Amino acid sequence: MRTAIKKRGAPRQELTFSFGPFRLVPGRQLLLLDERPVKLGGRAFELLRLLVQRRGELVSKNELTAAAWPGTFVHDSNLKVNMWSLRRSLGDTQIEPIYIATVARRGYKFIADVRVGIGNIEEEPTPADPPPLTQPPLPRGIVGRKADITAIADLLAEDRHVTLAGAGGIGKTTVALAVAQAYASRYRDGVCFVDLATISDPTLFGAALVTALGIRGNTDIGLAAVLDFLRPRQMLLILDNCEHVLPAATIFASKFMTDTSPSRLLATSREPLGTTIEHVVRLGSLSFPSFCLGLSVDQAVRFPAVELFVRRATEWSDYEFVDEDCNTIAAICHSLDGLPLAIELAAAQIGRFTPRELLANLDQKLGFTAAGIAASLPRHETLMATIDWSYRLLSQREARLFAVLSVFSDGFEHDDAVFVAEAAGLTPIDVVTALGSLVAKSLLSAQARGASLRYRLLDSTRRYAAERCRGDPACGLAMRRHAERMIALFEQSEEEWNWREPADWTERYLGRIADLRSALSWSLGEQGDPMLGIRLAVAAITLWSETSILSEAQARLEVALALAKRVPCDDLSKAKLACALGWSLFYARKSSNENEVAWLDAIAFATRAGNVDYQQRALVGFAFYLLQIGEIARAITYLEQATSLAGRDRDSTATSEADRALAWANAFAGELGKSRPVLDRLASTHSLAQGRSRKDANEVYRFITVRFNLPFVAWMQGQADYAAKLARDAVDAADRGGHWVSQSNALGLAALPISLEIGDLDALAFFTERLRRNLERERISRWVSVERYFSACLRNLRGDRRAVEDIRDAIDELIECRFLMRIGSYLAFLARAYLRQGRVADARDAITRAIDYQERQGERWCRAELLRVNASILLHAGETVRAEKLFKQALADARAIGALTFALRTATDLAAHWTATDRENSAVQLLAPILGEFTEGFGTQDLVRASRFLAEIEERTSGRAS
Repeated sequence: MRTAIKKRGAPRQELTFSFGPFRLVPGRQLLLLDERPVKLGGRAFELLRLLVQRRGELVSKNELTAAAWPGTFVHDSNLKVNMWSLRRSLGDTQIEPIYIATVARRGYKFIADVRVGIGNIEEEPTPADPPPLTQPPLPRGIVGRKADITAIADLLAEDRHVTLAGAGGIGKTTVALAVAQAYASRYRDGVCFVDLATISDPTLFGAALVTALGIRGNTDIGLAAVLDFLRPRQMLLILDNCEHVLPAATIFASKFMTDTSPSRLLATSREPLGTTIEHVVRLGSLSFPSFCLGLSVDQAVRFPAVELFVRRATEWSDYEFVDEDCNTIAAICHSLDGLPLAIELAAAQIGRFTPRELLANLDQKLGFTAAGIAASLPRHETLMATIDWSYRLLSQREARLFAVLSVFSDGFEHDDAVFVAEAAGLTPIDVVTALGSLVAKSLLSAQARGASLRYRLLDSTRRYAAERCRGDPACGLAMRRHAERMIALFEQSEEEWNWREPADWTERYLGRIADLRSALSWSLGEQGDPMLGIRLAVAAITLWSETSILSEAQARLEVALALAKRVPCDDLSKAKLACALGWSLFYARKSSNENEVAWLDAIAFATRAGNVDYQQRALVGFAFYLLQIGEIARAITYLEQATSLAGRDRDSTATSEADRALAWANAFAGELGKSRPVLDRLASTHSLAQGRSRKDANEVYRFITVRFNLPFVAWMQGQADYAAKLARDAVDAADRGGHWVSQSNALGLAALPISLEIGDLDALAFFTERLRRNLERERISRWVSVERYFSACLRNLRGDRRAVEDIRDAIDELIECRFLMRIGSYLAFLARAYLRQGRVADARDAITRAIDYQERQGERWCRAELLRVNASILLHAGETVRAEKLFKQALADARAIGALTFALRTATDLAAHWTATDRENSAVQLLAPILGEFTEGFGTQDLVRASRFLAEIEERTSGRAS
């Protein structure tokens, strides 16, 4: 599994307690396993600290509770939950403990040898960015599956798709997780776990997959983005709980198997996916002893089903396994068909029942009799009956909480449960008591996350609980409470976005996306509350924007905005929805009229709301869209409106963006004199902040964005080296900060065009590869064709004659997608490529199209260059008079807008023509003064060519003179 690299500080000496491979550092609240931090909840850490410090002594339950919950009354089950979490973190879940022994009904004792000393502990590592893949959770205690795990891992070495099939509760997920944990090193690019139990709508299958893989951006081409992502990678993809989204999972698996990729697919499902080359492993039950008398403890625990039962009972009920119980427990395991989950549910009742009483209860519930082996129920019914039996043993409060918790699609915390449980009339004390009890009874799982526990219903128990919830009128309010809880969390996320460290913020709230999805589905659906849905969609904008989950955002925003137009809703909320929709559509593969409608809506709503900030955002967003589709003059009109709004805050992001966008638009219109001072001011204003706050992140964003506009202008004005440095600075800054969308923008708008124009093919190769990698993790569809264009240009310049057709195809894709910004310059390069191959007619067609787009779009910045290329084509065709006229026109145009680079190119071409027609003195008089205006860029292709040409003329003229 992929691990992020973290920078550590200087070591500091600390008191440490060492046992086995662990080191406990109380002064740092740190537990290390082989020098790697172990995730441990705050309560569990306090329990471990006290036990280790009093190693060898009995520590009573009251003492442990006082240490972990000082001054607070808690139910005994909470101690058991946290002790279980601690043991699991230590890997101490076997029957005979290594570290922590239970003293029945009294407390616990730390039994391992402990070495006390002073050790060097490195300073806390700088938080690393969260891993791009959704990491598999730690598997539960695994019993009796070693051979299965090895066999499945070996199958995956040979087969690209293996499905673990079997009844619910059989342990499919546990085995899949164990395979991932044991054999992760086989997969160069890590393991990704996709928990499909978190979605109920099959249409969300692709969204769940994309989110788990960490693919960002616009995935409007469906599963193709996932296949593109997997194609160069060698990783293990685990699709867990496929049965309720089986058609979608089957379609994906089929496409995966026909694609070329070294990756492997491991699926778990109650039934096979049904692809033609799927390798199905039907997971069996845990083995248990047949009915016989005289089993001893040693004999019985050799059977995995018995071992699991005893281990579970020992963990939670201080149970001691004795010979007298062997046959009874064997019969229990047989009655439960050896199903691991059913066995755990039954074992959790030891303490309330003796083994004999438990068997009698199960006989009565399941209709099982020891003599009638064939009378056993089918496994699915056995599991459901066992869950039902466990449910009916709950207290009324526990049962109601269990039912309402089914509204959570993924993990949740104590405060979430308290909020939702109000729907069932439960108090916070009811919840804290019942949570521990449900964990102890295996109806709920708990895992440490930071200083708290994160709870989760297993798939089978969630389905049962959901049925119970639907049958309880009081639980009908649970979905509303769940939606309200998500609103509170994501409105809190908006506020925290301003101050919480970005990687921590993303990890914290991206982990809630499954419940965000389900809350939106309910609230925006027929049975929901549209006002809640609208409010939640607004609150979720920050997450969608920060994580670039654009396609999913687009679908939700379209529904929310349509509802907001039909129901009473404030204009500012509608403006926020429309702005967010506009940006999500902006990054789609093809620009559509829907984008224009969204931006015009946003402008109208923000204006009605009287919110200047959102007016500016909407005007700037619309202008960027207009620039993209080549409507330069119209974009300038809206940007002038944005920059002239009264009462502007000069430090606001919206104002800065308006200034930058207007400067950029003016540059496209050929107004370099207006553009450059503004871009220079912005470039000097925004620096690379060193902190990790959101304010610092915004400063870095502004630093980057102005540097993918300014190079364009600086290069035209004759500062090629400066332009290249600015572009590389933007790319590097985005790389350090993980701003992949901004980096793609910097690459597509600055680094790649500048590298191509100055003739730095090594840089062009480097940046095209960087953009290609970016598109694998943040797929912004519009940049796909741009990357294809520059890659083809690179191959063309390196001598691949066939690349010219790829250049043409990439340009056609850009035109078809309405990504028309700079399309004239792209076509001009195509014309030059055709001309180098002697294809004059094709070159003429390409430059004619280029000039047509330039004139229609008002992109005066490149008119001189297009005239120059056209003149070169005419010259090649023998039309010297027309060519010379166009060269002079191009030179005048370049001079008029201050485009020194274009003036030099044109002067060099015209000077070459004059030299060939015995006008060498005129050629020198034309070219030398222009070349003399340059103060940098002497290694670029334009200046090298001009300098060499002048030197050749001088050499020839001096030779004739001598």
